[in-house]
Amino acid sequence: MWIGRRRRFFNKAFARLIFIDETSINTNLSKRSGWSQKGRRYRTHAPFGSWKSQTFIAGLRSRGVIAPWIVNAPMNRSISETWVETQLSPTLSAGDVVILNNVGFHKSEQAEDLVEARGAWLLFLPPFSPDLN
Repeated sequence: MWIGRRRRFFNKAFARLIFIDETSINTNLSKRSGWSQKGRRYRTHAPFGSWKSQTFIAGLRSRGVIAPWIVNAPMNRSISETWVETQLSPTLSAGDVVILNNVGFHKSEQAEDLVEARGAWLLFLPPFSPDLN
């Protein structure tokens, strides 16, 4: 069967894929109202001491998560470049394919140079189109 002949290739290729994604949470989404005892005021506090955004970014290989990083700020190009330089790049090997979404802050010449210096390359997903059926 064809799949038997190609199994070694697929196993080797899957191990080279790295999917990158980030997610964030805004702490001002925390509940500010609630129930309290009669005659007492409900009091709450901001998580981590203030209202702010936190971003989590990581890579996913077939064998697990790599380069997890939490930043106490919304993601931007500077933070993305720092993450690639300090967290992602040291984990890359020649032939790795880093797959990213098409958001603007990922499109950085500095990040691309860092990835290519390790022998890996970036592959951007096409822009999302809801018209595709």
